[in-house]
Amino acid sequence: MKKLTRKLACVMMALMLLAGVLTGCSTESDTQWYLHKSISLQEKYGTLPQEGTVGNLDYRILEKGAFSCYESEAGYYIDMLEEPDSPYFIVITLGSKANDAVEIVDLGMDGTTLQIVIAHADAAGDESDSKSSPCCVLQVNQMPGSIEIHDRNGRTYELIEK
Repeated sequence: MKKLTRKLACVMMALMLLAGVLTGCSTESDTQWYLHKSISLQEKYGTLPQEGTVGNLDYRILEKGAFSCYESEAGYYIDMLEEPDSPYFIVITLGSKANDAVEIVDLGMDGTTLQIVIAHADAAGDESDSKSSPCCVLQVNQMPGSIEIHDRNGRTYELIEK
């Protein structure tokens, strides 16, 4: 009787472990961070337009290479041209990682908060010898009340004080 009980216990434990493995697995898309569909431009249009309006802001996503970034830390900063009525440039940088694939994949307005979602290929945290850093730039005609920036993994990018 003891042998049968042990065998049954082992079989049950094996089945529970197998069930845990099967139900515990998730695809990458299950864990990715997204804007709520009620504010997402990507959800509204199917793909994020390179320029348009979000809330009361006119925006344009600048082409890669239109702006050089030299920040050694990950985050974002605001830049302007030295001329009247200059647009604002929200520069999102990954810091000094050896990676050049970062892009804005979604935008939304939640009240007066501009929400930006970026996607990038992770270069395993390697530091680059280059003086430039991967970045993407969003041009807006006026400053929103606040800005929140996340990547698809949920990481938040903070303002870099200059």
